[in-house]
Amino acid sequence: MSMKARINNAVDKAFNAIGDLKQTGTLTVKNVGDYNFATQSTESVTSTETIELFIESKKTSSGTGFTTSALIKGVVDLEVYDSLAVDGVIYNIVDYSDNGFITEAVLTKEK
Repeated sequence: MSMKARINNAVDKAFNAIGDLKQTGTLTVKNVGDYNFATQSTESVTSTETIELFIESKKTSSGTGFTTSALIKGVVDLEVYDSLAVDGVIYNIVDYSDNGFITEAVLTKEK
């Protein structure tokens, strides 16, 4: 078994081990197409992807707020997505990075 396969198995085990802390989220992107002059509106298509993740909120060192981040199982190109919905809460994706096995995203709650 290759080292990459072993690490992927370890990620799977870790997500199974956290039990009910693991959540399901939906990534959403709205692709805007052409402008329809007859209806005076833009035509768009919304695409979604369901992912497994763990959300973590930390109080900032200054004590003035919270930092919210998500550990996402697998590698997901978050550059193409607009938002992440988890349990009815919508987050905007501020920044992200991946290490080839999991993706970490910095989030802000949509108001």
